[in-house]
Amino acid sequence: MADVAFVVATIAVFALVAFVAKGVTKL
Repeated sequence: MADVAFVVATIAVFALVAFVAKGVTKL
């Protein structure tokens, strides 16, 4: 379960970074 939680957390962080980067490029 620890591995699954780590993968989910990594994907969430990656999605958050991509979302922020997309918002910055719009500025």
